[in-house]
Amino acid sequence: MHYDLIIFDWDGTLSDSAGAIVRSIRLACEKRSIVTPSEGAMRSIIGLGLDEAFVKLFDTLSDNDRIHLQDSFREAYLTMVDNIVLFDGVVSGIKMLHHQGFKLAVATGKSRRGLDNALRKANLTDYFSVTKTMDECFSKPHPQMINEILDQLMIEKEKALMVGDSSFDLEMASNASIDSVAVAYGSQEPAELQNYHPRQIIHNPHDLFDWLRIHG
Repeated sequence: MHYDLIIFDWDGTLSDSAGAIVRSIRLACEKRSIVTPSEGAMRSIIGLGLDEAFVKLFDTLSDNDRIHLQDSFREAYLTMVDNIVLFDGVVSGIKMLHHQGFKLAVATGKSRRGLDNALRKANLTDYFSVTKTMDECFSKPHPQMINEILDQLMIEKEKALMVGDSSFDLEMASNASIDSVAVAYGSQEPAELQNYHPRQIIHNPHDLFDWLRIHG
């Protein structure tokens, strides 16, 4: 194997949640009578921590208005979260990589509570050696999540690979000096992802796990 460790983003990479995130932002804006950003703009912030995402997306709002908008987003998202599923092939793919002997980790902009709930729902908690969320680390693209995973598992940078669907994932990998693979079925277009020179851009989850099995 080229790599000992594969680090996955969650939303848009393993979980088919981008649509629910966009709908929740739209509903929050409607509730607060705030102009809804374009879908492209909303998708562009998926992967950031919630505070960073809303500062970027609603930079003209006051801090107080932004806090209320985030509360409305959380309310809307909670009504949808039970209907969010993992992409087809993810559960079997994760189990296959674990069986092959890879160490697996998650680095996500989700909250700790949100990630733990998602892992339990998918029955995948025991397959990941380390998970890092926005509650414990700086938001992507800061490399803290990756660096802490590497330190905790005592794995060298050249033996680690980041898999993500956003420029923030790939930039985080670059900032941590590890390789990356981009998936183009999540939140951002291939042209945006190509700017960060991933080893490969992959267009569906089955192909992702085939690539990792062969090239990982």
